[in-house]
Amino acid sequence: MLGILLAGLRRSSVALDAKAKNKKGGKGEAKAGKDKQAPGAMPAGEKAPKMKKENTDVTGEDPQEIIANVKEKMGKTVENTREALGAIRTGRPSPKMFDKVMVSAYDAETPLPQLATVSIQSASSVMISPFDPSTLGDIEKGILKSELNLTPSNDGATIRINIPPLTTETRAQFAKQASSVAEDGKVALRNIRRTGVEAIRKLEKGSSPISEDESKALQDQVQKLTDKCSTELSDLAKAKEKELNTV
Repeated sequence: MLGILLAGLRRSSVALDAKAKNKKGGKGEAKAGKDKQAPGAMPAGEKAPKMKKENTDVTGEDPQEIIANVKEKMGKTVENTREALGAIRTGRPSPKMFDKVMVSAYDAETPLPQLATVSIQSASSVMISPFDPSTLGDIEKGILKSELNLTPSNDGATIRINIPPLTTETRAQFAKQASSVAEDGKVALRNIRRTGVEAIRKLEKGSSPISEDESKALQDQVQKLTDKCSTELSDLAKAKEKELNTV
């Protein structure tokens, strides 16, 4: 009787162990499946490209210097926004989509465009030619580790990549990214306008004070510059959205 009971306990223990292993294996398989991305899909956790942060504080000892400073800072903001929008990928290949790809080469993290030329081969393919052939493998790894969700093909001399068309959902998500980048640029413009106006008002009480009418004219000039650059950012975002929706 005791032998029968012991045998039953052993069988139960084996069954429980097997069930636990199967459950553990199932979780691993589920996780692996979750990590897999469909061609053209947006990688999990991909974020909108960040603009370069510029100092928005306007300074100047006279009206001309202040206005020149405002123009310079607003111009940089427009260019930084243009660059960030260019880094948002579309269904069509563009060299700019590789600007943010970092490559571990020569014991340092280096942007891919500093290590190779990126050329468009067709409406759906790109070829990457390294300046130094020894970095070919490093470039390939950098692309695989990036958030572009692309599969490079290394032929020993160059890397070729086919760009899959974006899904409808991904196009919508990237359009939201473009809108967010443009809004960040507009926030920077408003900050420049604010500090520009503050700098102008300080001149009203300076050693060589300007008149109230001159101060208002300068502030209006700053507002016009803000409106002009803000319109440019809106146009850039619309152009990007149109590009994203072009199949």
